[in-house]
Amino acid sequence: MPSEITRLVDELVVQMESGSDRAYRQAMSRLAESARAGGPAALTAAVEALAPLLPALSGDLATTAVLVGALVEWGGSPLALAEVLPGRAAEAMRLNDSAARLWAEAAPGRPLPEPVSASEEELLAVLARPAGRQGHPDEADRSRIARSWFDLDDWLKAMITVLGRREFRAAVPAGVKDDLRRDAAPLAGRSRLAAWVADLAAVLDDEPLIVLDPAARTGYALTMSGVGDNFQLHILLADRLIGDPGRGLVAGKRPDRSWVDAATDAHPRLPAGNPAVRRFRLFDGHGGYVRPEGKPADIEPLDGTRVLVLHPPGGDYGMATGRVFHDMPPALVLDRILAADEAESWFSRVAPAVENGLGER
Repeated sequence: MPSEITRLVDELVVQMESGSDRAYRQAMSRLAESARAGGPAALTAAVEALAPLLPALSGDLATTAVLVGALVEWGGSPLALAEVLPGRAAEAMRLNDSAARLWAEAAPGRPLPEPVSASEEELLAVLARPAGRQGHPDEADRSRIARSWFDLDDWLKAMITVLGRREFRAAVPAGVKDDLRRDAAPLAGRSRLAAWVADLAAVLDDEPLIVLDPAARTGYALTMSGVGDNFQLHILLADRLIGDPGRGLVAGKRPDRSWVDAATDAHPRLPAGNPAVRRFRLFDGHGGYVRPEGKPADIEPLDGTRVLVLHPPGGDYGMATGRVFHDMPPALVLDRILAADEAESWFSRVAPAVENGLGER
């Protein structure tokens, strides 16, 4: 580890313990500047040095998590965070949910104050009202719960950054991702960041995908990684599959190049006058409609593999955004066109599409 990074991290720890918010933020700024100037090696060294500190941080010191996310955005490796950050972020979400529940118990009918307009002391004063009741958190736990009301976004912002990296997702066990999704669920209705963490924790990588075109009785084997939602999947599928039927591709009008760019690596927002228009409706192998608003992980596997069946689009369905996660590069690779007998084997197993028109925009 570069000696300058070690020195600056040690200085940051000293300022964390000093209680001076100004000195702490100045130390963070010096570390950030030095790591960024030193390139990927220095950025990674800073991430590795800060990672062991994260589980014990809370309140104002949770800003360190935002710094760690920035170090990754600038080019540092996120791998040192795989064993510490998801657990700490999950804990922050659980504590934050407890804050909301305890507040409702202590101050029924009174809305929780926004973090920017309240203080930890004010929150603690309310949360302490039912103190002494069996099962009520003690003073130390109430303090941790109150701090989570103010530091949650710091942990979630860092998680969103690292979950956008494929190497990080690969390093996090499936059970840990499940925990993140479970702990984010109660918060998703009031925290867009929590909803994003849940969606990112569900992202599939190196996922086999079979796509069937009933109109031509053809099938395709693809591999999918880093696709954030089914809007994006629609655009990428149209780009990979629509082409010359004489070469075994799907008949139809190819998507505009700007749509594909927005779904891949350009700015994700499309102009109001040029929304991405859906080229087909998708149904899964069980006949269920695949909502564009959903995500690939929602597609129920058939015999262990996710299967999509293409149907006519049923009108112009415009999509204003190519991808929801700006910094997560997707991959959708057409591996091969299925042989006729293999395609027919899949056709024999899929259920007829349940086209009831409800929600099938």
